[in-house]
Amino acid sequence: MSAVPEIKTPTQKLSMPALIMTSVYALGANAVWITYNLFLLPILIQNATSAQTKGIVLGTLAGIAIGVGVVVNIIAGIISDHTRSRFGRRRPILIWGMLLSIPFLLLPALFRPTLLIVCLTFLGIQIFTNISASGFQPTLADFIPEKQRGISAGLKGLFTLFGAAVGVGAITALFAVNLDILGYILLPVIFAFTTFLNALAMRPYDKPVPNIPRLELGSVLVDMFRIQRRIGGFFWFIFGSFFIYMGVSGFQFFGTYYIESILHITSPDELARAVEIAGLLNLTLGMVFAVVAGLLSDKLGRRNIIIVSVLIASGIGLIFPFARTFGIFLFFSAFYAASNGVILSVDTALTSDLVPLEEAGKYMAYANLATGMANAVAPPVFGLILNFQGAPTLFSFIIFFVVSAIFFVTSSIILALKVPNR
Repeated sequence: MSAVPEIKTPTQKLSMPALIMTSVYALGANAVWITYNLFLLPILIQNATSAQTKGIVLGTLAGIAIGVGVVVNIIAGIISDHTRSRFGRRRPILIWGMLLSIPFLLLPALFRPTLLIVCLTFLGIQIFTNISASGFQPTLADFIPEKQRGISAGLKGLFTLFGAAVGVGAITALFAVNLDILGYILLPVIFAFTTFLNALAMRPYDKPVPNIPRLELGSVLVDMFRIQRRIGGFFWFIFGSFFIYMGVSGFQFFGTYYIESILHITSPDELARAVEIAGLLNLTLGMVFAVVAGLLSDKLGRRNIIIVSVLIASGIGLIFPFARTFGIFLFFSAFYAASNGVILSVDTALTSDLVPLEEAGKYMAYANLATGMANAVAPPVFGLILNFQGAPTLFSFIIFFVVSAIFFVTSSIILALKVPNR
């Protein structure tokens, strides 16, 4: 493959409305992803299999589909780097991926959810939404100047969390009143609407690279493994980010078990209310800190903000087992929510600072591996920790938080030693 011409860092400052509208895609994409991961996929598999096999089927399908999606995301990122379309460098793949995902999003509304339909649905969603996302991920590096990447990433973090709330909230409400089909239709509508809005906002900034070499399709797979050697600590940062997301992902999945096992809130109604209150508080704090931390990172530098955030999270984790009332639980979990918001925005902004701009699509897809691998590895690791003595106990939760703190501290050491404070 021919060499890709070097691209200069963008300097054109964007208005706040432009920053907002070029971030809104995250709302629709995460409404789809989070709603399926947390609610729809488990329900569909439960309806298509038995109680004895649903856990195995869910884990197998999720692992395979997400793995395929990550690989497709890298390939699509490489293709978008070399796009010479008059419609832009990123917009064609952004829109086509979204359009091709719609039939798969509608499958459960059109057909009875057999295991085959469920597998086709989730695999198709993972493939084509990741193709679409490959046109969104590099935009932070493509046309957002360095001094605005923090606030832009903060807005993307805000829309990520808000999209998750909108998707899960709307779908669960529709399912509760037996409007399942309307729920399946609503998700692609939200996804399409936010994608078109984002693509329209990108129009003045999304331009093909002059003299970009044509992509030789036969060399795409080879190009996946062609790595630039000097890219300012990028891969050390991705390695450190993996440990960060391992620490963050663990508690996200198992907070409900803490409420049940340690706080002894076991009544279905009380448990649902407690989870709802904790979720609302954590979501609100996450959104606020995503924006605030992103804005501060434009002025103070990004790496040190991430390090401080994960060290605070590790310290809170070590005293978390002392949370024996729901009020103290909310207080401690709020620090995790704030850290998650900081990481969601500042981590993304620092990634965009470190990627080579001429291949931003490919390298932002590499960065996606840190999140994807952590989301796949953390649940079984922390699940084994909690259940190594049988049902979760206070002792198993102490080990849980110690391991989480080790992940956080490891990431801080890697970032401090190997990553510049951009």
